Amino acid sequence: MVPTQMMLFGALAVLMTGCVSTMHARDVQQHGPISEHQTLLTDVNDDRAALKAYRNPVANWRAYDKILLEPITIGEDFASTLKPEQREDLKKLSESFYTKLHDNLSKEYQLVEKPTAGTMRYRVAITHAEQSWTPLAVLTKAVWQLQAANSLWALTRGKPAFAGEVTAEFTITDAVTGELLEVGVDRRVGGQTLLDREVFNSWGDVKNSLNYWADSSAYRLCGARGDANCVEPKARWMDILHF
Repeated sequence: MVPTQMMLFGALAVLMTGCVSTMHARDVQQHGPISEHQTLLTDVNDDRAALKAYRNPVANWRAYDKILLEPITIGEDFASTLKPEQREDLKKLSESFYTKLHDNLSKEYQLVEKPTAGTMRYRVAITHAEQSWTPLAVLTKAVWQLQAANSLWALTRGKPAFAGEVTAEFTITDAVTGELLEVGVDRRVGGQTLLDREVFNSWGDVKNSLNYWADSSAYRLCGARGDANCVEPKARWMDILHF
């Protein structure tokens, strides 16, 4: 018979991971374009921020009212390991991510194509991504006992079994002077909720994570500027599910 303590711990694990569509991984490795800034990065204990990041402490964020958003890139070393159809799928996801990020940032900033005074240059690179093992992932979400076991696995291993994941790196610089304003690397994995419209999509965990980043990027810049009405990103299924 399973001890009561283990049953309670399992229930707690489900509550912690079972209601989100995307969540932070345990750790992250940077091996893309931000490697030159590696010594600046520190761990950030905030789900709304990147796992590792650096923000220029003397940057005047209120001086910026424009953003030059570059196309989302996919790391060449990683892309070379993908099958052609996987590369095409990820390309489409990155383009959708760019559109959502552009739309979110344009609510507070003027999006431009040429740098002028008061412009930030925003670069994002996807350096790793994995599809979920969809049939097994759905099974562990549908059966309570399996969900509890997988949630415990996620707490100990940093990622639910069979879940997809994605790692991205970003840099924000002054578009005119090149001064580094912010840099970070983040890794997100799929959650354990069955009530997710992407549950049968093997790229669903990646898509949910990219959408979360599009929201958190706007929130992060809003906070850096010192605004009081910043809209927090949402990862719970009841916050993001739309049929």
